[in-house]
Formats: sequence, C-alpha cells, structure tokens
Amino acid sequence: MKPAPEELEALREDGLSEERRQAFAASRAAVSSWEARHPGDLASALAWMEELRRAFGDPPVDRRPWRGGDFRL
Repeated sequence: MKPAPEELEALREDGLSEERRQAFAASRAAVSSWEARHPGDLASALAWMEELRRAFGDPPVDRRPWRGGDFRL
C-alpha cells in the first residue's frame, strides 16, 4: 500500500528538521567520543574473544531451533 502524500510530506519535514539534524550531530559526537575513549579494531576484539575461550572453554552448543521475536544474539 502506497503512503498518503500527507504522510510522505510529514516524514520529509521531520527528516529535514533542525531538531533531527541536531540529534544526528549529537549522535555522531557521541560515537566519536566513545571511539576516542575505546580504541580497538577487529583484530583486538577477536584476540579478546580467543582469550575468553582459552580461559573459560568453548560455550555449549545449542542446536535447538530458535523461536520467538527476540533477535538478540
């Protein structure tokens, strides 16, 4: 079903609003701040996971089919 023109215009106005622009700028600043305080890359993350596996062993494998609406890993 195609959205009504009024709905599309409301979405456009919201997307181009100054408030939304400020929210995205704040989000970018928060990400930059977090990345500056927590440097790391994929290689260091994988090394950390390997250290956990050596310390605690492999997690048990659960091969039961997944059910439900919870998309967490």
